[in-house]
Amino acid sequence: MTGEQTVAEEARHLVRAGHKGVLATNGRADDKNAPGVPGSALVTYAAAWDGSPVFLLSTLSHHTQNIAEDPRASLLVEETAGFANPQQGPRVSMVGRVKQEMDERLHRRFLAKHPRAALYAGFGDFQFYRMTVEKYHSVGGFARSVWIGKQKAVLPKATWQNLADAEQDILEHMNADHREALFLYGSKLLGKRGKHWSMVGVDPEGVDLQCGDTVYRLPFDSLVTNADQCREAFVAMVKTARAL
Repeated sequence: MTGEQTVAEEARHLVRAGHKGVLATNGRADDKNAPGVPGSALVTYAAAWDGSPVFLLSTLSHHTQNIAEDPRASLLVEETAGFANPQQGPRVSMVGRVKQEMDERLHRRFLAKHPRAALYAGFGDFQFYRMTVEKYHSVGGFARSVWIGKQKAVLPKATWQNLADAEQDILEHMNADHREALFLYGSKLLGKRGKHWSMVGVDPEGVDLQCGDTVYRLPFDSLVTNADQCREAFVAMVKTARAL
């Protein structure tokens, strides 16, 4: 794995583990409040199978109206809490175009990570959107920045398509038949408290596990591209957890 590939993987892991970020959009010339001025907004998101962000946005929001006229945008995701100097913490800016997303499987992925959003997801002014990522700007700490092109920033379709098709069946099977394994993942591998764990998402690089109101990220040791490889990864993680 090259240095750029390693940085891209680390950046994507940060994105997958996150749940909120700052969305920057280009201001509309006819905006009566801030004509032509760039805008930023705190938004929630979930990562698609390739690592690109999915949003649930209101068409009444200033940033959504900006996107309707100019879909170019960037999303900043950071993990700087705990650093005395935030500039030393990692962050990623995803650059791309945001457009409405009609794939209901991605809608489910978003709502699985943000279950309370179901309260307003059905409102007429709310729609799902996805950013088609063109590049990443990854900063690993103070004065450590690199631009990552699309080919390395997001996973190619051949990597995630089979797993995307199988995701719902995998989740239903794990949550119905393997509750003990989920508990081991959460308590041993993640080191978190709580008895009632569920799996709410799976992609080539890991799984999303929920306990209470919190969703946690558990990465795979290596890339998983289909249901059979996913099963092997789950078995290996159980063995690792039981050995701890």
